[in-house]
Amino acid sequence: MASSDLVRILLLLFSVVFGVLVGLLTVRVPAFTALGMPSFLWLVAGLFAFEMLAGLFLNAHPSALLTMPWRAGGLALSFLCCYAAIALLS
Repeated sequence: MASSDLVRILLLLFSVVFGVLVGLLTVRVPAFTALGMPSFLWLVAGLFAFEMLAGLFLNAHPSALLTMPWRAGGLALSFLCCYAAIALLS
């Protein structure tokens, strides 16, 4: 499996897990919501951190690992999972 395929698969897995985690924290932890940062910004920051870490581990510039449609898809997936978790837990 090529490293770009691995990064894409890991992006999708991370998007789902991180989206559910942010949704869970939003509903169950009052201190998390008191931070004042909307869940959308947490998702963007998490995906940014994923790209930076993937770039460090693979010794490549993050823009060379994922194209913009993959980034947008990962963000949309994490957004969907986050708000689905919020809806299910509320």
